[in-house]
Amino acid sequence: MKITVKEQSSCDEIDILITCQKHDESVQKLIEQLEYAQKKMICKKNKVIYSLFLSDILYIESIDEKTFVYVLNDVYETPYKLYMLEEQLKEDGFLRISKSCLMNLESLKCVRALLNGKYEATLVNDEKLIISRSYMKVFKQAFGIERGIL
Repeated sequence: MKITVKEQSSCDEIDILITCQKHDESVQKLIEQLEYAQKKMICKKNKVIYSLFLSDILYIESIDEKTFVYVLNDVYETPYKLYMLEEQLKEDGFLRISKSCLMNLESLKCVRALLNGKYEATLVNDEKLIISRSYMKVFKQAFGIERGIL
């Protein structure tokens, strides 16, 4: 793949042109990644409203009937319920890993089995989340883990 960037002072917005021999699965995946990088979620912190890129979100957690959005070095609140976000974000790489948590699969660094049958996910910021047994099958399918590896 070759990437060329052309700066133009008269350009009002970024325009991406993909030139390829065939619009195959790899090209479609690239298009989806570019589209994903532009999607946002509205959140708040200290009575200020923010627009966060989905790609910056590590995970979303529900605690005491409130829903929190975690990014690299900050936490925001969103008015949406976890089940609503699960439905809205399932096509964007977010997966329920426990009763109270959705994880962005793009933020996953590694996963390991624990002694109690649960699994521990380590995120790119080295934060650790627990994947409940009841969500492990769906997690393995989404993450592409072959049977018997974990």
